[in-house]
Amino acid sequence: MQLPFFKNKPHLQTKETLASRSYLFAVEIGPEIVKTAIWSVVNDKPQVLAVGQMCKWDDSSENSLIESVDQSLSQCINLFDPTGKAKIDQVILGLPPTWVVQDKINPDKLQLLKALSSKLELKPVGFVVTPEAVVKFLAHTENVPSTAIFLGFWPNILEVTLVRMGRIEGVHHVKRSDSVAEDVAEGISRFPNVDILPSRMMLYDSGLDLEDIKQTLLAFPWQAPQKKLPFLHFPKIEILSSDFTVRAIATAGGSEVAQALGLITEVETAPKDLGFSPNLEMPQAETEVELEVETPLPVVAETFKPIKNKIKLPKIKLPKLPILILPVVLVLVGLFAAYWYLPKATVTLFVTPRLIDTGFSFVADTSAKTADFEKSIVPGSFSEVSLNDSKTSPTTGSKLVGDKATGSVTVENGLDVAKTFAAGTVITSPSGFKFVLDESVTVASASGSIGNLILGKANVKVTAANIGTDSNLSAGTVFRVGAFAVTQIDARNDIALSGGTSRQVKAVSKDDVAKLKSDLTQSLKDKARDQLVQQISAEQTIIPESITIQTVSEDLNHKEDEAADEVTLKVTVKAKGIVVSKSDIQNMIDAKIKPLIPQGFTAPTESSQSFIVKKSDSNTMSFDTKVTAKILPGYDLPDVAKNIVGKSPSQAKLYLEKLDGVSQIDILVNPNIPVFPASLPHIIKNITLSVRPAN
Repeated sequence: MQLPFFKNKPHLQTKETLASRSYLFAVEIGPEIVKTAIWSVVNDKPQVLAVGQMCKWDDSSENSLIESVDQSLSQCINLFDPTGKAKIDQVILGLPPTWVVQDKINPDKLQLLKALSSKLELKPVGFVVTPEAVVKFLAHTENVPSTAIFLGFWPNILEVTLVRMGRIEGVHHVKRSDSVAEDVAEGISRFPNVDILPSRMMLYDSGLDLEDIKQTLLAFPWQAPQKKLPFLHFPKIEILSSDFTVRAIATAGGSEVAQALGLITEVETAPKDLGFSPNLEMPQAETEVELEVETPLPVVAETFKPIKNKIKLPKIKLPKLPILILPVVLVLVGLFAAYWYLPKATVTLFVTPRLIDTGFSFVADTSAKTADFEKSIVPGSFSEVSLNDSKTSPTTGSKLVGDKATGSVTVENGLDVAKTFAAGTVITSPSGFKFVLDESVTVASASGSIGNLILGKANVKVTAANIGTDSNLSAGTVFRVGAFAVTQIDARNDIALSGGTSRQVKAVSKDDVAKLKSDLTQSLKDKARDQLVQQISAEQTIIPESITIQTVSEDLNHKEDEAADEVTLKVTVKAKGIVVSKSDIQNMIDAKIKPLIPQGFTAPTESSQSFIVKKSDSNTMSFDTKVTAKILPGYDLPDVAKNIVGKSPSQAKLYLEKLDGVSQIDILVNPNIPVFPASLPHIIKNITLSVRPAN
C-alpha cells in the first residue's frame, strides 16, 4: 500500500494551525464489534490518549453500525474531555480483511462507511487492515519481527493469521463451533505447504473470556501423534490486551496521517510496511469544526528569534586537579576502554533439529571412472585380505559314558535242525535290554521223542548293547534269540551278567560348534575390515556391509558329541569388500537430500546411513541405502548479532528465545569487567555465534 496524499483537501490541517494540538479518532470495525480511541502526535510520535468502550453491532445494517460507533465515540470523548468542548472529526479506520480487496474497500462496505461518516460528521483520512496493524504494533512493542499465529476471536467468527518474521503469509476465517480448539486446528490446517508452524499463539479482541480459551488451547494435543500439525514445540499461548487492536490501528496508520497533516516531518518506518491506505473516498461533512480544548497539552517545540549580535562568552579558568586524582581518572578511563573493547562473547544456539528420512539405490562399479549421480553410479574397487584366527570356548552339551555288562549265555535249540548264529546276533531280555553275541555259535538240533525231548545247547559270550547298570541282569534270565520264539530257541544265563556302569560327562554339542563358527567369523570380519581400512587412503572408505568372508580351511579339535570340557576352532578366511570415495558417497547423499530440505532450513549438519547389498558380481555391487539427516532452521547470524550487541545476557536471551526452534542458549563472555554491568560486547565482531543441534 502506498502512503496517502492529501492535496487541497479543505478539512486537512495546515502549518498555520499547528499552534494548537490536533486530535484524531481511531475506529476499529470488526465482526459484530466496534472499538474507538482518540490519539494525537506527542513528541513526533502517535500516542493514544483515550480508549472508548467496545460496542456490539449486527454486522450488516447501517443504523446498527452508526449507533454503535456513536456510543463508543461519545464515551471515549467523555473520558478524554469531560467538559465536552473538544471537537474531533478526522478519523483513521481499522477494517477486517474481508472488507478490503487489493487495497480497496468492497463497494457494499464502502456505502456503510459513507453513511457512517456522513451521519456522524466524520472525515476519514485513511484505513488499515486490522490484522496487519496488530502484527506491526506487536513488532514495534517487542522490538523484533513477529513469528506467531494470531487468533482473533469474534462472537461467530475465528480469524486465523499466520505471520513469519513480520510478514503475513495468509488469513483464514472459520465459523465458530462448540469446540474452540478444533476451530483453531481447522483454521491452521487451511494454510498449504507449511513445513513448520510457529510455536507461539497470540489471542486478541472479542471481549470473550480469553483466559478460558487459553486454558482450553493449552489442554489440546497440538503435536503428533494426536494431531498432524507441523509444530516443532508445543505452542506458547499469550493474550493481548482488549484495547491492543485499536491502539495498533492508531499507531500503524498514525505516523502516515500525521506526516500528511504536517504534524511531524519524518516517519521512521517505511510506509509500505505499515499497511496504511488512503484509498477511501468519503463525502466531506458540510460544516468545518474547529478543535477547542479547554486545557490543551503543552506545545513540545518553541520558536526563538534569531540572535543578530555575537555573544562573547567569558573565559572560565578551571582549577587544577590534584595530582593524585589523575591516576584515578586514567584507571577509570582504562577500565571503560577495557569494558568497551576487550570482551568477547561466544553465543551458542541449541536448536531442535528436524529429521529427514530417505532411501535410494546406487551401484559401485569397478569399471566406472567418474561418478554419475543421475544414474546413481559411483566408481569402486575391490580389496582383499587373508587372515586366520582361533577361538576356544567351553562345551555346553552332555554325554552318558561308561562300561557295558558282559557274561555268557546258553543257547537252547528246540528245533529238529541245527542252527548257527553269527557274531552280533541280538538277544533280548523280557524287560527289553539287548545283548549281542561276541562270536558265532552253532547249536545242535533237538533229539528224542516228544515226551522226552532233549534240546540242543551251546555256550557263547555276550555283551550288552548299551552302557549302564541296567544291563547287569541276574542269573536265570530267559532271552529271545533273534526273531525266533522262545518256544523254539532261547538263551539263558546261568551266571549273572555284570560290569555295566554309566556316568554323565560334558560333550561338544551342535550349538557349541555353530556358535563358535559364528563368533569367530564375526571376529575375523571385524579384523578384516580393520586391515582393509589400513590398505586404503584417507579419501576412501570401505562399505562395511559389502565385506564378505570366504572360509579357506577350518580345524575343530573335538568332533560333535565327543566328550570334552572345551572345544577349539581354527579358521583361515579370505575377506573381500568394495572401496569407494568418501566424497562421492557424501555428494550423492547430498544430491538425494537437497530437494527434500524445506525452505528456511540449512543443509544437514550430520547424517547417518546404512547399506544393504542387493546384488554383487565380479565388477559391480549394488546397494539399497537408507539415510537419516538432521537439518536446522537457517538464521541470518549477522542480523542476529546486530540485535544482541551491547545487550545484557538476559535481554539477549529474551530476543534469542523468540527465534524459531531455539531450545537452549549458552552465552559465555570473557573477560568479565567487574566494575561495569554484565553485557555482551559492544563491538559486533567480538561476538561469535554458532548453531548446534539440541540433544
